[in-house]
Amino acid sequence: MGTVITFCMFAGLIVAAPAPYVDRAPRAFRVSVGYVVLAAGLWNVLWYSVRHITEFWGMAALASGGLLILTAFFIIAPNRLPGILRKAKPLVLLLLFGCALLYAITIARL
Repeated sequence: MGTVITFCMFAGLIVAAPAPYVDRAPRAFRVSVGYVVLAAGLWNVLWYSVRHITEFWGMAALASGGLLILTAFFIIAPNRLPGILRKAKPLVLLLLFGCALLYAITIARL
């Protein structure tokens, strides 16, 4: 499941990042990716992290899940977010990139 979450993190980063080639993609595609990213974030927060909260990967799942949920909202409905969160988007994406690298490097070392 870690591989799927890692893929969702990178997919969310690609779609949420301000890039001209992503803006040309159909809105239905971007929103679909947003819902997949949201599902991955909810799974990380509500299932994995709750079951393993005292372990390192439980805390990592809580952090990355929260960042995935925020990223999903940046993709699905950015105008509904408070201004402070919209301004924090670069920081959220940077932190999510760090989590994605942590997951990817750990999986590659297995």
